[in-house]
Amino acid sequence: MKKQIIFFLVVLVSVMAFSFDLSFYNSFETLMMGNTFTGIANDINAVYYNPAGLTNGGGFVFDIPNLNANASYGIGSSVVKALTHFNEIKTVLDSKNNVYIANYFLKNYGQALLNTNRAVVGTNGYVGYDGENFALGVSAFSQAYVQTFVSNDIIPSVSLHAKAAAYVEGVGALAFKIFNAKFSFGGAYRYGYVMPQIYSINNLSLLVVASSSTALNPNLTYEATSNIDLGLKVSVGHVNFGGLWHNVTNSSTPDLRIGTGFVTRNLVIGVDFDKLLDNRYSFFRRLHIGVKYTPFDFVKLYGGLSAGWFVGGAELKLGFIKLYGGTYVMNTGFHAGYGYQRMYTIGFGL
Repeated sequence: MKKQIIFFLVVLVSVMAFSFDLSFYNSFETLMMGNTFTGIANDINAVYYNPAGLTNGGGFVFDIPNLNANASYGIGSSVVKALTHFNEIKTVLDSKNNVYIANYFLKNYGQALLNTNRAVVGTNGYVGYDGENFALGVSAFSQAYVQTFVSNDIIPSVSLHAKAAAYVEGVGALAFKIFNAKFSFGGAYRYGYVMPQIYSINNLSLLVVASSSTALNPNLTYEATSNIDLGLKVSVGHVNFGGLWHNVTNSSTPDLRIGTGFVTRNLVIGVDFDKLLDNRYSFFRRLHIGVKYTPFDFVKLYGGLSAGWFVGGAELKLGFIKLYGGTYVMNTGFHAGYGYQRMYTIGFGL
């Protein structure tokens, strides 16, 4: 019984998850703008995309953790269906018949989960001082990643993998002006723990046939990790230029991002290029374009292109509560149009 409940919860409910790169946070705003923010970097998202952008003169900032729930269509539709069939599912689980339970889920949810699907959720918070000439703060975020795979072979099989991470970051930035240009430099030191494998089921069909009391026990081993990001930003009026060296102490190929942006009170336009030193990525895979339009103080509209795919969403502020939703693309391949997953996201914040 315990095994079936764990399987059901992990597959059909989004556990804490957010991205492939578990050391790099992605906010709702930046995702809805095509993962574009390196040059713009003018709010707390700068902590993760370009810490140099924290010198925006905002004063003391206390950002209460936000919550995002993200899922591809297959997992999203399965969650909705499961919530509306809760009593039926409970009856199936109460049967304690492994074969019957597996057949039920494959028959009723296998088609929606056919091939690869992903589910993600993330939380973040920030407290600090963002001045005109310097900034200092601490941020924290947690995230994980869930992937399911359902085959449509003669003997259907299900694979499930999940991982998670939690981090604390110390960030700082300094800025000075030369004539009409403002130069900012910033850095972030990140320390946290990664659970590379919370659950890993390679084949549910085999599990049903040869189930054991330890088959679904989670592997909660974790690894401590730390890293450094360095950022640069130059602002001349409404025009901004920025660069980020992500994972400085990583021994692999440096992850460099550059971006430019045009920022006004109601309109923000940005263009980013990532993975600059990795020759495996094509030009259009590296390209990210984003737009944010604020027609009213309580409404924000987003749109953009990420690796050739449309992304977009909206944010509505009702008093002290923020509600938002939209769609974006999770890119995993080296070329635009390949190795991607269309994701849908909803969330709220204070």
